[in-house]
Amino acid sequence: MTDGRLRHQPYWGQPWLNGEFARPRVNHIRASLNMPLGRPRRPGTDAERAAARRQQVRENVRAFRQRNRERAQSENQIESSDSDALSRQSSVSRSEAGSSSQAVASSSEALSTSFQGLSTSSEAGPSTSQALPNQLPIRSISITSETIGRTIKWSLGLPFRIDLGPSFSDAFIAAFQHQNLPSPMLTVECDPLEPEFGTSSSPRSTPNAAVASIPDQPPTDTSPDGLTRVEICYYTWMTSISFEAMSPGSEMLREALLSAALNLISIERDDRAMAMQAVQIQATALRKLRDGFDDYLENKDPAKAMLLSATALACSMSELLVNKSWDGFSLHLKGVGALIEHAGPDVLDSQTARDHFYGFRAVQFPFSFLHRRGSFLSREEWTKLAWRDGDPFNHPMHTLLDIGLQVPSEMEHYDKNPGRRAGALRRQLKKLDDLALELNQWRLDLFARYPSSMHSTEAASWTGLHSEVIQFSNDIVAASFTVFTGVRVALFSLVRQLAEELKDEDESAIPLLKHSVDESFKWSRIACQCLEYFFARDPKVAGKVLCLFPFDTAWSAFLELGEKYDRDMTNELRWCQSAAERIEATGLPVFKVRSRI
Repeated sequence: MTDGRLRHQPYWGQPWLNGEFARPRVNHIRASLNMPLGRPRRPGTDAERAAARRQQVRENVRAFRQRNRERAQSENQIESSDSDALSRQSSVSRSEAGSSSQAVASSSEALSTSFQGLSTSSEAGPSTSQALPNQLPIRSISITSETIGRTIKWSLGLPFRIDLGPSFSDAFIAAFQHQNLPSPMLTVECDPLEPEFGTSSSPRSTPNAAVASIPDQPPTDTSPDGLTRVEICYYTWMTSISFEAMSPGSEMLREALLSAALNLISIERDDRAMAMQAVQIQATALRKLRDGFDDYLENKDPAKAMLLSATALACSMSELLVNKSWDGFSLHLKGVGALIEHAGPDVLDSQTARDHFYGFRAVQFPFSFLHRRGSFLSREEWTKLAWRDGDPFNHPMHTLLDIGLQVPSEMEHYDKNPGRRAGALRRQLKKLDDLALELNQWRLDLFARYPSSMHSTEAASWTGLHSEVIQFSNDIVAASFTVFTGVRVALFSLVRQLAEELKDEDESAIPLLKHSVDESFKWSRIACQCLEYFFARDPKVAGKVLCLFPFDTAWSAFLELGEKYDRDMTNELRWCQSAAERIEATGLPVFKVRSRI
């Protein structure tokens, strides 16, 4: 057009747009060159404009803090008015009768010590709830943002306040400790047990010659069935955390434990309000954990390493419960491992530190197999410790891990050295053969240590693959033997890779290749046969996370045998897919969905 007017698309002049999307689309321009386009810029230089923006941010922050102070003052006024009303009521009661004054004084005392009653008696619940003041008026959730440098910090304001005083913390830790402390040592006289599952060798011990001392299982509560409970590992690491939580300066650990507990209860009860409380407490614990890491990097205080690692382990529980993320869970474990490795084995001078070390090993080792990476836990200074032989918690699981953690190191060595000569492949096969012999000896010792009543078979409820499942009577034996099947499958998977690469130059590797295929198939079936014990029976069975590793290893072996060795694995793969769906229905994700049929 030629009417001399400026025609362009609507442009609102957003200051955050730059480049092509910030320019107005002009069809025909016939106007004066000094005509302003868009919103005019602030006068002054770039430095002056930046200073003006910083000043605006400071004003916004001051206004935000002022609103928080006013909100806190209003809450204090409401609380003070409630306390004044109680005091007036008590004064009137004292003027009427002396006996009633004692009753009012006791009610006011119950108000001030309401949290203390939680740790003394379960009957104090109704009295403390009656003594609590009226609830604050309901307010909506406020979300504010604050610009700090080049980042934006978001703040979530909840319509309630959570006070975690020392009385409440002590009560929570006392209840947690009561649920998770091990019972006195149990001495079991063991008869020799013939190794089952297709083995023909017999144990070396004679009847009534072996005596095993194992800690009894923690007492299970009487909550109704159908509740979703995720066991991170054995109760030993929970015991170590409960001890650490009562030490001075461990507020962040108490908050991390409380957040994990609230997350679990909110999932069971489908309570969103409790979930919001858990989010707030978790955020506080993570912030204190980051500050603790920064302080540790500066001061390198070994005494704080155990507290920080225990807090990170508790935060990993919440990560698994809420986000169902194994990646986030393993990231927390990396921080725990870095702290333990930096502190060194000399810091394991107390039962608390040793229990925490045992718990970390139990939850970390599956990720070493999944990532095919070795760990510092496989080094000799971390396995051959002077106090291990007499430690009461040195049960079969940890003696198995001393052997099994060598396998990921061999996997890493194989992946980082492709195209090796036949001699190098034979040397690595010799190492794997030695590990297989150690695993065989561990299995014989396990069967010789526990009586035949420790396990039996019963009809399977997860049908499609086997008609009977292995029913254990001891969680420690169940988890130890199930993990053993996974370690054995992973070991022979690596043997298969080496034999496959060596068979072209050495024909003696062909029988070894066939043997590794048969062993992988047999022990993968046994691993699946053990899985039902953890998920289809008592919901409180410990070791659910541990048994996910053998299941994932067996599933991967079935898939490889079907693709590379022309074996019909249709039933096995279909059963694994169905089992994964059943496991995820309990709220616990599997490591990886390997296949879908």
